[in-house]
Amino acid sequence: MKTETKRNRTGLLLLTAGLLWPFAATSHGPATPDPEHVISVSGNAAASVQPDLLRIRFGVETEDAVSSRAVAANAELMNSVVAAVAATGVEQSQLSTTQFNVQAVYETVQDRSTGQRRQVLAGYRVRNVLLVETGELDLSADILDAATQAGANRVDSVEYTLAPETLKRVQDGLIEAAVQDARDRAERALAPLKYVITGVQNLSLSSHAAPVKQHFADAPMMAMERSAPTPLFSSEQDVTVSVHVAFLIGPRP
Repeated sequence: MKTETKRNRTGLLLLTAGLLWPFAATSHGPATPDPEHVISVSGNAAASVQPDLLRIRFGVETEDAVSSRAVAANAELMNSVVAAVAATGVEQSQLSTTQFNVQAVYETVQDRSTGQRRQVLAGYRVRNVLLVETGELDLSADILDAATQAGANRVDSVEYTLAPETLKRVQDGLIEAAVQDARDRAERALAPLKYVITGVQNLSLSSHAAPVKQHFADAPMMAMERSAPTPLFSSEQDVTVSVHVAFLIGPRP
């Protein structure tokens, strides 16, 4: 009886192992390709495109010992600036406020009796910055001069760039060329080794487009001191698409 019981236990163990084995064999995912059978290559494609969107950031800063007076003075100047810019052909929908703040201004004073320095409230600074976005690139000088002559006393930047829909169209058109560039590089590298591409393990995309910017630290002063229009020039914008492809490879048939 003891021998029979032992055999039954052995049979049960073998049966259990036989049932578990298929699950253990299939619990792993598909085999990962051998790193020796993969080649990673980058490809690039670029195009130079004429910008079709103008962005100009400018604003008004005012200071006063009383915050309400600083705000009122700023509003009066900004209303004049907006009216002058609108007269150049810019529509209300093409104007937006990008920054508005009221900031306390402090100055350092020295106590004559103790010689100690301390910060005291000197007044308030109000800053209001506008952004103009328009497809009329030829208006750049007119907008800048109109704004500064009407009271804008800061110009942050003049930017020639691509409208979002234009940028997307250009980038989409460059993807195929970038992928083909990566494939051509891989095939040139594999040819002496007598290997060929058999598939793709993964692919990643990236793109870059740098707008043409012009900064004007003293633009308001220059614009008001001379009657000639401010010279502004646009140039082509470079758009680049890059891909990184891991190709599966094998011996040439």
